[in-house]
Amino acid sequence: MKKLFLFLLILPLTLSAQYAVADFIVLNKGMDSQYHKLEKVWGAWHKNSIKKGEKSGWAVWKRTATDNDNENAFHYVVFNQFSSKEQMDNYINGGGNFSINNAISVMKSNLKGMSTGSIRKIVQSEQKIKKQVRTYHLQLLDATPFTGGDLKIGDKMTFAPMIQKSDDYEQVESYIAKPYFLQQVMNGKHRWWAFTKVINRNDQAYKEISHIAWNIFIPGAEFDDRLIENEFVQKVLNDKISSSREMRNAQELTLVYQSN
Repeated sequence: MKKLFLFLLILPLTLSAQYAVADFIVLNKGMDSQYHKLEKVWGAWHKNSIKKGEKSGWAVWKRTATDNDNENAFHYVVFNQFSSKEQMDNYINGGGNFSINNAISVMKSNLKGMSTGSIRKIVQSEQKIKKQVRTYHLQLLDATPFTGGDLKIGDKMTFAPMIQKSDDYEQVESYIAKPYFLQQVMNGKHRWWAFTKVINRNDQAYKEISHIAWNIFIPGAEFDDRLIENEFVQKVLNDKISSSREMRNAQELTLVYQSN
């Protein structure tokens, strides 16, 4: 079984990927097919970057639309995963020698049958395709083992943005929430749970979000109702969880591209 971050996300993150840059992408209307062309050419560059040891993973997930979506609801989230903060920082800073011409050359060498001109045209269309990109830098704080085999295209994952309300919130997740999810994993009722912290973000990202919890469920599996059998203790634990954070609506993602 591969290690996971699930830190998010090729495998969602793996324990070999302790950090990730997550780009939540809002598309301009009617740009879905163009966006896929864009990710396919950049995917060739990302896979080459992984081979060179510049990152540990890359994946693209599509959000399931809901009736409550507003005009700035994101359509896709792209994860670039890293084994260390130093590796992530180097990627964010362009590796010191990044150039778009070199990137296009890498794409062409890995995309048989595509000309330099056609690749350049797709790459240069990015601003027309994307309306907004909300970027979060994430650090893995805790996770259960990743079970059920490697991720494959079409697999689904949910995430819940969190707003920290108490100083001990991270301990609440690790010592109350994690044991519950771990038990579900051990009982074959869940594939994976992970807890990440937002350590940086761009100007477009939501400022109030402090953490994100991630889950991969097993279709049809029913969770146990309680963390513990004693009703009083259960209530105390529930109250502690509720008072420690505010959870925003969970969102469902479907894996559409990955680096392996």
